[in-house]
Amino acid sequence: MSKDQKIIARVIIQMMGSPKKHIEDTMQMYMDKIVTDYKDIEIIEEKRSKAKKDKENKETELFKIYTELEIEAKGIESLVWFCFDYMPSSVEILEPDKIIYDQHDFTDFLNDLQSKLHHTDMTIKNLSAENQVIKKNGMMLIRNIVMLQLKVGKNDCETLATNAGVPVDHMEKFLEGLIKEGKIKKDKDLYSLL
Repeated sequence: MSKDQKIIARVIIQMMGSPKKHIEDTMQMYMDKIVTDYKDIEIIEEKRSKAKKDKENKETELFKIYTELEIEAKGIESLVWFCFDYMPSSVEILEPDKIIYDQHDFTDFLNDLQSKLHHTDMTIKNLSAENQVIKKNGMMLIRNIVMLQLKVGKNDCETLATNAGVPVDHMEKFLEGLIKEGKIKKDKDLYSLL
């Protein structure tokens, strides 16, 4: 198969978010970006759903939207890079029935793919490390806020949570940890320093 042989495929791109208008606007920007960024991909047909409230997560205000595209890609590499960058939830190759690849071209493609995968893996590892540092710093910040509040006097969980800007259920777990560490104590509904 020639690297530039046309591939016709149907892809589905899904999004979830809130508010409704934002997720609809984001999907439109995503589709515009595909047209602008991918010169080797031509959109033949586009069908978009309306954003609908996610019924699976009743406690959230999230909306789902999807777009089904029929596209023509200039070669299998273009389709794979499109999938890699836009992460459709479904891909169905409509044409051709068979894809035969030249060994040299396929080797080059696999090496390019591996390079992109290694780059993505490194990015994820860096983001994960940064996330751990941010999480640790956030916990120390909350700890300092709680300890400073308790230095002034006894306080209940709700007040501590409000002043720290965290949900009450998160604060309860956090306070349990400080009790186990021997930093604070609980008497009825009030917390104080040891």
